[in-house]
Amino acid sequence: MEPPIIGSLIRPGLIPVKRRAVAAHARRIFDRLVKSRPVNSKSPLPAEVRVIERGWLNCNQIVLRAPGANVLVDSGYVSHQDRTVALVEAALEGEALARLINTHCHSDHMGGNAAIARRYGARITIPEGEVRHVVPWTPQSVWMERFDQRAEEFAFHDTIAAGDSFDAGGLEWQAIAAPGHDMDALMFFNARHRILVSGDALWENGMGFVWPEAGGHPHIDAAMATLSAIAKLDPAVVIPGHGAPFTQVAKALATAASRLKAFAEDPAKNARHVAKALFIFSLLDKGRMAVAEVPAYLARVAYFGELNEQFFHAPPESLGEWLLQDLMRSGAVAVEGGFLRATAKA
Repeated sequence: MEPPIIGSLIRPGLIPVKRRAVAAHARRIFDRLVKSRPVNSKSPLPAEVRVIERGWLNCNQIVLRAPGANVLVDSGYVSHQDRTVALVEAALEGEALARLINTHCHSDHMGGNAAIARRYGARITIPEGEVRHVVPWTPQSVWMERFDQRAEEFAFHDTIAAGDSFDAGGLEWQAIAAPGHDMDALMFFNARHRILVSGDALWENGMGFVWPEAGGHPHIDAAMATLSAIAKLDPAVVIPGHGAPFTQVAKALATAASRLKAFAEDPAKNARHVAKALFIFSLLDKGRMAVAEVPAYLARVAYFGELNEQFFHAPPESLGEWLLQDLMRSGAVAVEGGFLRATAKA
């Protein structure tokens, strides 16, 4: 099933005839959406706010519609960039895209930036603090080499910082600092409708992982401060970086805070959580991995070695065995014909 576009459905018949291939693709997506998920007439999102719900390799895309000034928030992972472009085209119904704004520059949120730029020539805006991670562009930009992730180099036109505001979808959005998962991340808040685009600062059932530390907890402390900031904003609806938009914000905040507290009390537990999250992300990117290759993979990728040295102190074979058993027990992976695959949606 195609990812649902929430807020309002794509309406057929508004895409220029000269772009028949795109129109046909948009029609197919529209037909599937109509059959699979009708519009919720009680949706808390205005029609100008369209959410393309993706999975865990790709973040959600938020399309903010306004004639001649359409804005996209975040662009997904590089290996799915063609699909991202097609979904954005469908959500725009043949209109142009004026601007792309990133909540942060992790690979699953800016991996489609270059493709979006090629397709639309849109102005690209990134958080001010992320510049140091993309300029100059190197194999370690946005932590690719360290975590075995991929991204395509892109050029940005300007930056945005906490306290700045911008107009998109006929609405004013304020940039809010959202350190924790990414210390330079931003959220975007519309006070009129109390809509929060949270990136990875808050999901319905958690949040993006925070880096484990054996001593203090600077990332956890920052993430807790971000949760407090969200509570003060009192959003009516949150559009997360992953998962569906939700309105039970107090419950989500309590869930995230509880997990952060547990991680602060047990840094090794947090390290295990991060190791599993990063490995699943790699599996989603690669599609599958031979079970026999897992120990060597963990030994080869730098960050797994760092976690092992700091928290686990295990031989690669033992680390691989623990990881596989834990992920299989939780249903996060499946083994077929000697190959491992993630069960989550990419």
